Amino acid sequence: MGSWRAAGGGPLLMVIGEILLVVCSVSYLVWWTTTYRPSGRTSPGGGYFLGGAVLGGVGGLALLAVGIALLLPRASWLALGATVVGGALVGALLLYLTSTVAHRPVTTELPLIVVWATMQLAAGVTLRTAEVLTAPAAVGWIVAVALATLVGLACYLVFYRLDPIPAYRVGMVPLAVDGVVAAILAVMLVSTSS
Repeated sequence: MGSWRAAGGGPLLMVIGEILLVVCSVSYLVWWTTTYRPSGRTSPGGGYFLGGAVLGGVGGLALLAVGIALLLPRASWLALGATVVGGALVGALLLYLTSTVAHRPVTTELPLIVVWATMQLAAGVTLRTAEVLTAPAAVGWIVAVALATLVGLACYLVFYRLDPIPAYRVGMVPLAVDGVVAAILAVMLVSTSS
């Protein structure tokens, strides 16, 4: 596989992006646990953690996008384009199915799930077609993202059908899973530099 030097700064920015996505998940998880306690009592300062989640998430996605752009001279534009268009189409289909067939009220979590998954898949596809990741590592990347996405969608669908305490707990699951997956992807990408 190609070295990081040959790939420019793209992989390093992607590692930092994944770390920021871990920060986003941890911050969002702290905000969730302090704001949505079933007891109704909230701890002061929760807004700081929501701010950390927003900054970490936006910063992480932005660095993944810049990392992808830096790899495009070596990566497949066609594969990247197909991934992004596919993500948009799947997102539209999920929006339709969850709101009509599953009768689930639309909330911001669904677009967040779709954007996170699409960006992570785009990063994995770009890293593979730029020959930064081996085929088995790319498959591992895609499987990890797919599993996290399915967990997020399952929790999204059942959330409003649960009593307050189980809903509170289920609401934390995707946050934790996405953080763990982002950490795994960062470690996987760092391991390719050796």
